Amino acid sequence: MSTWDLIIVGAGPAGVSTALHLQREHPELAGRTLLLEKETFPREKYCAGGLGNRALLRLAKLDVHPTVPMVPIRRVEVCTENYKMGVEEPDFGGVVRRMEFDHALVQTYVQRGGQLREAAKVESVEPGGIGVRVKLADGEQLEARAVVGTDGVAGVVRRSCGFSGGVYRAQVLEVDTDPAEGDPPRDTIRFDASWPDFQGYAWDFPTLVKGQELVCRGMYLIRTAGEGNLKERLRDYLAVRGLDIRKYRLKPFGERGYSLTEPLARDRVLLAGEAAGIDIATGEGIAQAIAYGALAAPYLAEAFRKNRLDFSDWTRRVRLSGLGKNLLGRLIMYHCFYGDRRRRAGTEGLLHGSPAILEAFARGFSGRGPDARFLAKLAVGLPRGLGEATGALLKRA
Repeated sequence: MSTWDLIIVGAGPAGVSTALHLQREHPELAGRTLLLEKETFPREKYCAGGLGNRALLRLAKLDVHPTVPMVPIRRVEVCTENYKMGVEEPDFGGVVRRMEFDHALVQTYVQRGGQLREAAKVESVEPGGIGVRVKLADGEQLEARAVVGTDGVAGVVRRSCGFSGGVYRAQVLEVDTDPAEGDPPRDTIRFDASWPDFQGYAWDFPTLVKGQELVCRGMYLIRTAGEGNLKERLRDYLAVRGLDIRKYRLKPFGERGYSLTEPLARDRVLLAGEAAGIDIATGEGIAQAIAYGALAAPYLAEAFRKNRLDFSDWTRRVRLSGLGKNLLGRLIMYHCFYGDRRRRAGTEGLLHGSPAILEAFARGFSGRGPDARFLAKLAVGLPRGLGEATGALLKRA
């Protein structure tokens, strides 16, 4: 039986980020860490591919510079029932393909001496006594002092170790299509939340598929009763643009989202990335996954040094971190933005009257904090936005 100090299950951005941060900052633990991936790289991953510059800045601190095709983004556009808003952000980031981006990250990890097992599907994870037993589908058994679960929203670590199933807060359906008339420029991503009866949004992201300029489009649906058929929604959204849904491969997936009530650790088992929960308001996950790794690596190193592997304070550590506060803000946004709640709360008027609110989102995505000019703009715009929101509410009343 192969024995390790730490096994990381899942070699997506959260798992590789954890491993890369250990390599750079805690090599004594990194040398006794094994990264497992059920697929073989390069492997496909359904995702719109929005990559904020804040994620690239965090990777750059590790001297990690993924060289993959990317469409640079300099403008964000948001459409609601009554307004169309946009904001320029030169350092916003770009759109990548997860097949290429994840592969580049894992190659860096391996080139730096990291231990990776591909095609290693985990069948069960069994904590007990002084270690954790990891059983692979081919019958092999591995032993570790602790395990990190970064294997996604429906991962085996979560299922095996007594975590609740949680709630799938969103379902997603995406396609890669030809460009169409009415598309924004290729340096722009668009979020379309124009329908008050739809708890979610559509998106149009420019993308590169094998060198071909295409557009990744999709529907992001907050899961509530009576929303109707997501495929029909996407079909109609495409048809308006002269696109036939039957021509394209549909890619469905679900999102669990960050929760304030669910624990993120058990004795000797810790969750990170999508397995722990990401931004449910927009579905963004890559930057958060990398941030989870940056948070988990020093936490794990400290836990091993002190031989305190119950991880009892990991959930609290996440909540108090910058990552946790960001996810909490997005959770609040999720509760007040979608569907008719936008009109009932006057959120559309607030956003339209206070463009700095949208700018704050773009700045956060790019990794830029607030400066004096931005704060002044926010202070000037908020009263006008509140006025528009109040006017909209009075009109409805």
